[in-house]
Amino acid sequence: MSFTSILLALDKFSKCTQRSVTMIAEHKSALLELAKEVQQLTTKIVNDLAEKKVPEPSFAIDSDAIPETPEQIDLRARLNDAARDLLRLVNGPRNDARTFVCYLYDLAAWQVACEFNFFEAIPEDGSATITEISEKAGMDEDRVGRFLRMLSSDRVFEEVEPGVFKHTSRSVLYLKDKQWRDVMHYQLDEFFRAASETSESIKQSPLVTDGKRNAFVTRHGVDVFGYYKQDPKRAARFASAMAGVSRLERHFDNLKESFPWDKISGRKVIDVGGGSGHMSVNLARTFPNLELIVQDSLTMLSSASQNDFSDLNGRVTFMPHDFFTKQPVSGAAAYLLRYITHNWSDEDCIRIFRALVPALEKSPPGTPILINDVVMPALGEASRYQDNRMRQVDIMMMLVLGAKQRSEEQFRRLLSDADARLKIKAIHGKGNMSLIEAYLDTDGAGAAQKSAADETSVAASYADELQEDPTLASKRTGSRM
Repeated sequence: MSFTSILLALDKFSKCTQRSVTMIAEHKSALLELAKEVQQLTTKIVNDLAEKKVPEPSFAIDSDAIPETPEQIDLRARLNDAARDLLRLVNGPRNDARTFVCYLYDLAAWQVACEFNFFEAIPEDGSATITEISEKAGMDEDRVGRFLRMLSSDRVFEEVEPGVFKHTSRSVLYLKDKQWRDVMHYQLDEFFRAASETSESIKQSPLVTDGKRNAFVTRHGVDVFGYYKQDPKRAARFASAMAGVSRLERHFDNLKESFPWDKISGRKVIDVGGGSGHMSVNLARTFPNLELIVQDSLTMLSSASQNDFSDLNGRVTFMPHDFFTKQPVSGAAAYLLRYITHNWSDEDCIRIFRALVPALEKSPPGTPILINDVVMPALGEASRYQDNRMRQVDIMMMLVLGAKQRSEEQFRRLLSDADARLKIKAIHGKGNMSLIEAYLDTDGAGAAQKSAADETSVAASYADELQEDPTLASKRTGSRM
């Protein structure tokens, strides 16, 4: 073989090798890319904690969760997207389904732990045997041990030696925080039972869902408001849970930061359907200039009497009111509807908004309706993790109340259907921490529409319903879910 032939052969081999290397480089591993993203996001989380001198979380009982800052919330959502996709791909559809369908039994173990209070049966700084826990729980040792081991496999409790358990950061939360234990308990009690009847409820009403036709009614034989009216103990637990949810989701921080509350003076804020008043109390304690009236049913307001508001010097007061009827307070600084609309069907939301119009007409121009609720994201607007959490609540609203969470366009339509003059001025934030600022446009094209006919319509409709169901007024309550 000539030297020239050898050079040509080497050149050909070199080009083939380069093409192979290029093909390998161009074929990126999806798994490695996801793993790299997980590492990068975790590094950002760790660096942010180090910069702020916040310890990293662990499963030790004295470990604190990562602070709920906007930066950490965003990083957490992105990390969940990447980590979950990585696990889904590695596990494959069948293994993933095997894990998912059996979560039912994880929930069963949680249900027992809440109902029989395993959390208080184990001392915070010590341990307890299965025998000791079963005695406090009033259950047999065999089932106590099996449920504890199920939970321990998910780092809820830890079996430190055979038959001896202690708390982890995941379990001690429910020992130390009663409100959050109430959140878990009501979800695993009345709501969990209702969810099991979802398909049956759809079979009974395949084309319509509302407050009377939903999975909760199918399971319990009464709507959610009637259920809590019949069971004051569970109603109190639910009210406590709602306060706990507000803390978890930074509801108050976002409400506080989304509106110039410090500029209000001389007029009161009306917290329509304000429940036990915990959000109004927080606002009053943060802004000394504010005076608020909390409106709700007598059932919901009764839980407020258990709290001490003496430090507010009467700046938060309570008024029984059914928000489907004409708003009795005019001239207010704002009408706050916090986590109300997602509890009701479109028709009911229209009635709620319409009942505010007469008061808005008697108030200074631009007086806002503040709708503090979820605004569902458009396609691709939120991470899958964030979207999934909002969709979970949307399905819960469907099953429990025949209601829904809504997009910006759906809110605009509801306001317009209530009164053509109701317009959205601004939306502060998106997702589960939004504040919609709406107002009555008395100078716009919708001004020709008068509310007198609407008032008559609201009153007549409500009167008709009262004739059919005299207990309706006590059922109409603004409790938040």
